[in-house]
Amino acid sequence: MLPSSRTLGAAGQNRWRVWVVAGALVVLGFALRAAYYHKGYGHPDEAITVEVVRHMRLTGDWDTNWSKANLTPDLRYDQYNFSSHLYATFFFYRAVKVLPGTAAWRDPEEGFWVYRFFSVLLATVAVWQTWVIARGVGGTSTAILATVFAAVAPLLVQDAHYSRPEAFVTALTLLVVWWCWPRERFRSAAVVGSAFVMGLLVACKISMLLLAWLPLVPLAGAWRSAPRRWRTLAALPLALGAGFAVGAPGAVAHPVQFIHGAQQLMAQYAGAHPPHGHHSGAPVGDLLLRYFVATLGAPMLVAGALGAVTLLRQRRRAEFALLAGPVILFMGYFATRGTFFERNVSHVLPLLLILAALGVVETARWCEKWNRIPAPVWLSGLALLLVIRSLAVTGPLLWVEFSGRGVTLHDNFERDLRARHPGAQWQEAVLLSGDPFVELSERLRSRRGPVLLRVSDYADEWTALHLGLLAARFVTEPVADYPGTFPGMPPCTLLTYHSSRDRYYLVTGQR
Repeated sequence: MLPSSRTLGAAGQNRWRVWVVAGALVVLGFALRAAYYHKGYGHPDEAITVEVVRHMRLTGDWDTNWSKANLTPDLRYDQYNFSSHLYATFFFYRAVKVLPGTAAWRDPEEGFWVYRFFSVLLATVAVWQTWVIARGVGGTSTAILATVFAAVAPLLVQDAHYSRPEAFVTALTLLVVWWCWPRERFRSAAVVGSAFVMGLLVACKISMLLLAWLPLVPLAGAWRSAPRRWRTLAALPLALGAGFAVGAPGAVAHPVQFIHGAQQLMAQYAGAHPPHGHHSGAPVGDLLLRYFVATLGAPMLVAGALGAVTLLRQRRRAEFALLAGPVILFMGYFATRGTFFERNVSHVLPLLLILAALGVVETARWCEKWNRIPAPVWLSGLALLLVIRSLAVTGPLLWVEFSGRGVTLHDNFERDLRARHPGAQWQEAVLLSGDPFVELSERLRSRRGPVLLRVSDYADEWTALHLGLLAARFVTEPVADYPGTFPGMPPCTLLTYHSSRDRYYLVTGQR
């Protein structure tokens, strides 16, 4: 029987409403990512994009080797990290340059605002991709929840505000997952294309080799149900190599320099990197877990585990591999390192949030059967429970830190404090080592009065150790405590790049 015109009209209306909701969520994601992106906050690594792309623009030399750029000595050595992202940023700038009326936007700070806005756009694309993948996993309800989670997730919003490769890597990772998604009809072009994109990802971050197996997932699913696809299998390493060559041609031409950069990066993450880790150099799995509990909440992590279990219980092995596999691999790998930077796992966070959304939907269905309260009511309550922690971090991150209000609040606090101690010398210290004690001793020996000492505390073990040494070696009196914008947060870049806890001591002598 053919559907009636009324049925078709209702279906079309529902489809229209779904796309309106999707569009509204993407706009929300864009608004949160674009908010204050042009302000004067900083990230130490943004100089990499600025200087390497500047070298490419001014010299016509498109080699992305960092040693050719005007970087600080700690960065200016042979390496090709972020290469494909640097090319993408360079060509995005050139595309913007063609557009009329953009000169006033492009010229200040050597195109810096254009570079940042590129991250804003890519991070917004990732919100849209989350919708598309989540809808394929569990329908519209799952898609709405996952997209809301992704739109407000602190790490994804934070990444979007820097001219760094995280938003680029996240968008390409989600593209690979979508092209590898199991479908009724095997698409060889999509699978080979996903391998090419994987090559671009490896050209950006060598750690992306952990996901080089993703194009094999759809191939494995089609292997039994269709003639064996030897040509597609043989094309995968060629496509991956081609993507790497396009993303980092300099690394292909100079493999020794590429390997040198990769070795330096591996050494950095293998050892202690204060304050991002443990003083002993022990694995940072506990810091990783504490960070995501603090920014997403434990219920979100539990919901993600439930979503993964749901896929296994329903025998959706390919979808489990594509969603849970990258999360398990990257979380597991970086949990074993000696240094914790949350950005190293940001590209798999949307996959975790999709699993969490699926877990919430399944929980709501179970609760409806249990006590007959409609599933939409349960969905609303559970969604609020899961999203509230993210909002509690993302809100202050945008409104206080990215806006610049945090700097004003902090400066006012310090001005009032220093006015109460007019005769004290002023010293700022980061107690990741004992070096500041030397300056402190010299100030006290000068007999120009006591020292008002500010200690930036990143909730790390190095600072805790040296605060104990400070009390043991000097006569100190705590006079003030500025909690910062993110109290209770474990060591992470929210503290080191934006707002640490500041402790103030009046130091009057040595013991």
